[in-house]
Amino acid sequence: MFMTEQETVDWDWNELRVVLAVARSGSLSGAARQLGTSHPTVFRRIRLLEQRLGADLFEKSATGYVPTMLGDAIIAAAERMSGELDLLKLQLGTDQGQPHGVLRLTCSDTVYTYVLVPLLARYRSRYPQVSFEVIVTNEFVNLQYQDIDIAFRSSRRTAQNLHGIKLSDLILGVHAHRDHPAVHQDQVRLNEHDWIGFDESMTLTMLSGFMREFDLERKVVFRVNSLIGACDAVRHNIGLAMLPVYVAKSVAEIVPVHAGDSMIRSELWMVSTHAQQRKPLVRAFFEFIENEIGPISDLMQTG
Repeated sequence: MFMTEQETVDWDWNELRVVLAVARSGSLSGAARQLGTSHPTVFRRIRLLEQRLGADLFEKSATGYVPTMLGDAIIAAAERMSGELDLLKLQLGTDQGQPHGVLRLTCSDTVYTYVLVPLLARYRSRYPQVSFEVIVTNEFVNLQYQDIDIAFRSSRRTAQNLHGIKLSDLILGVHAHRDHPAVHQDQVRLNEHDWIGFDESMTLTMLSGFMREFDLERKVVFRVNSLIGACDAVRHNIGLAMLPVYVAKSVAEIVPVHAGDSMIRSELWMVSTHAQQRKPLVRAFFEFIENEIGPISDLMQTG
């Protein structure tokens, strides 16, 4: 039963932290890991708050715990409070306003190896009180239901419900081992050669479209769920593959195959939810990346 207009709730920040953790992680176990407590404790505290309010804060779905309308309202207020408290800690802390805390990031294998690690090394040397947890995956990660602060994504645009900045243009092209016959052909017919294909878990739909357009799926002899894995397969002369130019250029044995207009153009974005953007630590990292991405962006756009 819902509260009457005369009834009030004495809000406890520790309760709101639990609600916020469940919303950010999408699960009770994820919230428990964030808070350093147990699954039963998180469940009990959510149930006690729901009983006091007389309404559910979350609904269980196939994707995890999804906030109800009341839950969304409370989470929004808790996010604002969390942001203000983080800002206050930065202002009052002995680190004189230096960023500190844990940032959780996700990106693809190529972005992790060639883009993100050098940036994180520079960030850590400047702000040693910040630590990172990085999920490296080529699968789509839904920031609304995962315990992730920031994602790096290859896309031609970013979703309207996310805050994002474009970091660079990306170019992908057909590549082969330098001894492959296609390298020495004047007119390369792509569907006459063996190909390295990609696992269905890969979220780069532009690659799938390219393979269909040139009727290449029937020529796939080697399939992998990683662009770096595909690069290694090309390096061992297993077949042709569509690879990011900046990755292929780093391997001496791999060269581009000139096959007409067969380039794929995309973009690299850094995104977070609007709720996460209210965290000073996330905003500080966005500002750092915007200032530091220049040289790496030049490398990534080299075609």
